[in-house]
Formats: sequence, C-alpha cells, structure tokens
Amino acid sequence: MVLVHPIHPGNVGATARAMKNSGLRHLVVVSPLQFDMERARWMAGGGRDVLEQARFVSTVAEAVSDCQLAVGCTARSRRWDWPVLDPEALAEKTLSDPGPIAILFGREDMGLDNDALLQCQALLRIPTDGEPSLNLSQAVLMVCQAVFRQAIASGWEPKAEERQGPRSAGRKRPGRPTEAQPDPLATLNAQSLVLNEAIGLLEQTSYMTGQNEEQVRVTLGKLLQRAAPTEKEIKILRGMFKKTAWRLTQGPNTD
Repeated sequence: MVLVHPIHPGNVGATARAMKNSGLRHLVVVSPLQFDMERARWMAGGGRDVLEQARFVSTVAEAVSDCQLAVGCTARSRRWDWPVLDPEALAEKTLSDPGPIAILFGREDMGLDNDALLQCQALLRIPTDGEPSLNLSQAVLMVCQAVFRQAIASGWEPKAEERQGPRSAGRKRPGRPTEAQPDPLATLNAQSLVLNEAIGLLEQTSYMTGQNEEQVRVTLGKLLQRAAPTEKEIKILRGMFKKTAWRLTQGPNTD
C-alpha cells in the first residue's frame, strides 16, 4: 500500500492496522504533511510493527520503482482509457500476477494528483451509493479485506501468531516448478527508463509534432504492461533505442 501525501497521521496508523489485520505488510508513505509518528501509533493498534517498518520516500516514482504494476485509487474520470478495477478484481490480479503491485491512495482532501496518476497503469474504483468520497483509512481497509478474502478463498491460511504469509500480501501461491526460474519481470523503474528513451528517440523525428507527450507515454506504458517484458528484454530495447538515437545524430551509415 502506498499513501501519497497523507495529511492526518492517524490515517497512516489506521492504514497500518488495516494491513496487519489483512495479512499485508509493506507500507510506503510519500512525503506526508506534518507527520507525527506518535499520533500515528495511537491509531495503529496491533499494526504498530507495520507502521514501524514503513518506508518513507520523497516521490511516487520512488515508491513504485520496484513494482511491476501501480494502481491508483481515484474517483476521477478515466484518462487515456486506463483500465478500471474494483476491489475484487484488483484482489484477483494481486494474487495472480507474478510481481509486486503498488496500490496508491491520495491525500484526504484531494486524492491523487495528475503526477501521481501518471505513474499508474490502472485505476481502482470503490463502488459507493452517492458521494464517492471515502475516508482514507476506510478505503484502504476495504481494499485490504478484498485481498484478504481472495487469499483465503485461494487456500492461504493466516498464521495463528503473525497472520503473515510468505509474501508481502501474505498470500499463498500455487506450487511452481523449482528446476528453472524465468527471467524476472521488469520493474516500473526499468519500464520508465525505456519509456524515457523511446520518447527521446521520437523527439528526434517528426512523429512528436502535434502529439501530446503524456498521451504517447501512457499509450506506450500500456503496451509495455500488456507485453510484461522481462528485465533482460528491457535491456535489449534500451540498447536498440540508444543505438538508433546515436545513428540519428551521426547521420546515415556509409560503411
């Protein structure tokens, strides 16, 4: 779970509590406003260990850099046709996808801003009757419980003492072959690097004339998400783009 610029320390503590009760452990907090750890502890209850181990970072990009997918919880309209999930669909994806998924929640008064949403590849909508606004920690609890219920349905059993499974989301995955491990999927940080180089390469051509850079970036990002490239494949793509960019600056090959 990633909290982006939370205002109230109590919501950070309550988030840690909701996560602990649902078998989740990895909390990341992005530049909280006037954060008070003691006030957060008051609301953390049995989730104080999750709070104490939370990672505090300066940017959303840093928060999601080691993940393969970032999903932003927002009531805003779609932009660039991002896929929209409800908590149950997100829970299924969390348990079925091979890599870590970051679930982003924005500050209490304004939600996720455009810069944060631009780091996401999908949106999360929590269905409501009427006013779509929810308390931050309550929204987190609803998502955590959706993941928890899906994990239980998939055969995961919480430990009596810690209620923590083998992975950050406390989930048990189906058995996997141990003889050969596939190449690891590329993280969002690696995907961001290849997107930057792709945009830089396109800017050396006439393609970007009249194009919206944000839309191009999101479109290419969605393509990468569907392709699910490995770290090795990302390195190959980056090599291709670098060589092409170098050739464009050097002129035609006369060898």
